Amino acid sequence: MTIASLSEVLGERLIDAREAAHALNLPLYWLTHAKERRRLRLPHYRVGKLLRFKLTELVAWMHDAQVSGIAQRRHGEEADAGLQ
Repeated sequence: MTIASLSEVLGERLIDAREAAHALNLPLYWLTHAKERRRLRLPHYRVGKLLRFKLTELVAWMHDAQVSGIAQRRHGEEADAGLQ
């Protein structure tokens, strides 16, 4: 890890799964179960045996998920419109 990337990781306070779930109103199991984290592609860090998150990265992840969900719905609506 380079000095620049290390300072990026350490630049923001890392929070645990309970804090992240509470702050963003997410189900706790999304953050604590590895299978869910992989499925959802949640950004996270391992600090030894501890699991930590950056709040700004989770907010960006939520925004990206909303944008892609809107795009998928629009694409589906366009495809359905052609069937009418």
